[in-house]
Amino acid sequence: MTLNREAAISGRFRDLVTGPYQVHEVIWNLFADHPDRRRDFLYRAELTGGDPVVYLLSAREPVYEGNVWSILSKPFHPVLQEGDLLSFRIRVNPVVTKTEPDPERKRIRHRHDIIMDAKRRLNEANLPFAMSDLVQQESVRWLSQRGENGGFSICEDRVIAGGYRKMQFSQGRKKNTISISVVDCDGVLWVTDPDLFFQMLCNGLGPAKGFGCGLMMVKRAAL
Repeated sequence: MTLNREAAISGRFRDLVTGPYQVHEVIWNLFADHPDRRRDFLYRAELTGGDPVVYLLSAREPVYEGNVWSILSKPFHPVLQEGDLLSFRIRVNPVVTKTEPDPERKRIRHRHDIIMDAKRRLNEANLPFAMSDLVQQESVRWLSQRGENGGFSICEDRVIAGGYRKMQFSQGRKKNTISISVVDCDGVLWVTDPDLFFQMLCNGLGPAKGFGCGLMMVKRAAL
């Protein structure tokens, strides 16, 4: 999914339609055939040569009648076998869920950013660290832990994690702010369970899928 040439030429117009929440709204509208429709798609937005490109994986064909975006669709039927070696790219929201008591002594589940959690622990222990090393270490661990249920095993020495940042979205009429942390990971993995792996590809990995996280893009890799 790319901007039409006429839209891409106008820098001001491009800025108006390609902000993080604007892209989020565009993607959701492609599949909003009725108000109660649940999300059945994944996406990732990035810049290529300064212009936005959106990758989509969906259970249904997107429906778009505007003239701002161009959409090219093709079937997704990967042939997967146990032991396949694949290179991958994925943008993740690396969080863990913890159960904590609130002031009323009720136990409430909260999501915690693993990078900030690790940074806090190191700061409290007065231990030195490099932020890039912390992002790499914690992100690789996070991915590795999700491999068993996702039908894959990452090659930890061939994974690069970086680009850690906070993304903020102003949502709704009241302009409520949604903030998520993201990390971009590129690497190599082994398929350990083809059925689980295909299910993971279709359902996505981790939270914040509605905001461009969790879509794993794969292709054959060399040994």
